[in-house]
Amino acid sequence: MSVVPLYEHDHLCAHVISKNAALYKNRTAVVCGEDRLTWQELDLKTNRVANALLGLGLTKGDKVCTFMPNSMAAFLLFWGAIKAGCVIVPLNVMLDAPTLARLTVASDGVIFFASPETMATVMDARSQIPSIAENRYYLSGGAQLGWQNLEAFIAAASDDPPAVSLNSEDTMTVIYTSGTTGTPKGIEHSHFARLNYCYGFGAGLGINRYSVAVCATPIYASGTWITMLPTMYYGGKVVLLPKFSPEAFLSAVAEEGGTHTFMVPTQYIAILQAPLDDRSSESLQVMVSAGQLLSPVTRQALAAKFAKSALYEVYGMTEGFFTIAIPKDRESGKDNTVGKPGFLEDIRIVGDHDKELAVGEIGEIVAYGAGMMKGYYNRPDLTSETVWLAPGGRTYLRSGDLGHVDEDGFLYVNGRKKDMIKSGGINIFAVDIEDEVMKHPAVSEVAVIGRNDPKWGETPIGIVILKDANAVASDELKAWVNQRVAKYQRLTDLIFVEDFPRATYGKIQKEALRKTYSGEPIA
Repeated sequence: MSVVPLYEHDHLCAHVISKNAALYKNRTAVVCGEDRLTWQELDLKTNRVANALLGLGLTKGDKVCTFMPNSMAAFLLFWGAIKAGCVIVPLNVMLDAPTLARLTVASDGVIFFASPETMATVMDARSQIPSIAENRYYLSGGAQLGWQNLEAFIAAASDDPPAVSLNSEDTMTVIYTSGTTGTPKGIEHSHFARLNYCYGFGAGLGINRYSVAVCATPIYASGTWITMLPTMYYGGKVVLLPKFSPEAFLSAVAEEGGTHTFMVPTQYIAILQAPLDDRSSESLQVMVSAGQLLSPVTRQALAAKFAKSALYEVYGMTEGFFTIAIPKDRESGKDNTVGKPGFLEDIRIVGDHDKELAVGEIGEIVAYGAGMMKGYYNRPDLTSETVWLAPGGRTYLRSGDLGHVDEDGFLYVNGRKKDMIKSGGINIFAVDIEDEVMKHPAVSEVAVIGRNDPKWGETPIGIVILKDANAVASDELKAWVNQRVAKYQRLTDLIFVEDFPRATYGKIQKEALRKTYSGEPIA
């Protein structure tokens, strides 16, 4: 006699919307610009998306590619595809046509959705994407020659719940890395792995059904999900910014009663330079930063400007682990830590020959977490390169970052392996110099890299964006910095630029800077 399980695990991310539609029927679920939907409306519209995809013959596991900035249409496609059991592949709108084509083919995409802003790039890429039929390209915002109309496609479908059975190990997303360190890789996550955003960050950030997440970064970036997913899971309100600006962010917080936000340091720096009406931020309880380390100067300025908000700093990787530094960590004297491991996470430090290092020793950060990826999609070779095998047999992810753990278990990041500058046999960590440069009042952002040198091997140089182009001369700033750092850390050059090459949501692409400024390799 077969045994029927007493309970089924049916609270995956795909089930969140219908669950909350029953609990919070007429409460606002999502806002994007002038568009807003209640939980019931969101449930019915995402059902339509799911049924439209299923009506075309798509089945569980088929890859659905989107190439759209934040919009209600992009949000509906994201969740509707997941409800259909498909795998959502949200592509970075900053991609050029050849890269877009390459990633679409690599993902095994079978259908493609774009918006007016991205249509031209897609048109340039279509001839290089043989895997998608010409009648499987859909465009939001009206009819165009050579495109199917997205709105008509969805409107013709039923709003009944889609008849799809999902389990926790089914693939939910393939997210391509930002490419700051080379060719983007498709990170494949299961429904269970994504659910850990809800459990880990939901508890860690104090998110509940009254929370309002103001999402200032695109939904194709996993950092956005730090506040978006748990807010959805617990029945709060998600506010998507169609495009980030300090004014748009502060307006959204004020008008929608924003309580939580995630942004990257570049965005926080921009907001610090914008005028702030105290009333515009009085509802803001939690600010989360990730993507790159906040400099102590920026952290202190945020604490002063947003005195009623708690600043959390998250370190981790889309591949599946995180640590979180909470305000009380800093109050207890852990000023520069990125915190302790998050929900069910484990962090270790390994050195030469993959030997685990002792407390205080600097080596590569390796990690394991409940939200770990299945692997890089269709790239077992790349996946195997990321594995560190612990003595007990557990597989850990190699981060490529250098760090150390103190006697209380707090993690400190010393920079990426490639950011370590080797000068005259001494290891120089770029972040240490960057923190000093950021203390100058004229500096907005800085990146320190190594330049090849025939005598020393490498020497550090600084690349700087100023708040005001005429605030200080480069030689003057270089002298100021060199008085404040150790002799072996002194900059041999300091270059002013208007902006940096950037990846997803403004992360600095140091690899591109090295190609431009590191000089000729030493023979």
